Amino acid sequence: MDVKNSPKQHLIVGIFSIILVIILHYLLDLEWAKAFARTSFFLLFLIMIIGPLTRIKTPTKSAEPLVSPWRWRGELGIWFFLTALMHFILLLTDRSLSTMIKIGGSGYSLTNLLGLIALIMAILLAITSIGKVISWLGVRSWKRLHSLTYVVFYLVAAHYIYFQFFSTYGKVGPDWFGWIATILTIIAIILQIIAFIKTVLKQKK
Repeated sequence: MDVKNSPKQHLIVGIFSIILVIILHYLLDLEWAKAFARTSFFLLFLIMIIGPLTRIKTPTKSAEPLVSPWRWRGELGIWFFLTALMHFILLLTDRSLSTMIKIGGSGYSLTNLLGLIALIMAILLAITSIGKVISWLGVRSWKRLHSLTYVVFYLVAAHYIYFQFFSTYGKVGPDWFGWIATILTIIAIILQIIAFIKTVLKQKK
């Protein structure tokens, strides 16, 4: 269990996130809000596969930090929250929260509500991804709390699936991101299933 946030790893993840946002905005001609949203999803995907990977292959204490995926969760989690927050803020500069979320409204309102719930939960997860907070909580409490990451992931998945495959808001039908995000979601689920099966078999032995 890695309870330290490395400035070097924060810098690497931050630069990676910013470069990805810039590529999505300038090279792929996406709005800033979409660029931040899609970057946050890629970061969340990386977080989601680290957990199963640590159960499929047990981490070693001697592994170098820069080549050990399990030592990047804190930094990835914080930058996932920051990019998701920027997505939300940019949306609010263009429209009001009341127009995006209406209780009893359309599917558009419901999926935005799911996204907002995921963001609120991400705030809690980002705060508890700080090294000192992890040490204060203890490993067992931290693991229980961060099981909410799975909830955040499926809320975000529902959010993008609606907009990509069912929404009539804007362009109708999925673009390249819709298909890639679906593939990444399936990969994350498959890894979780494999890790679960391995854990069960190990306990039986």
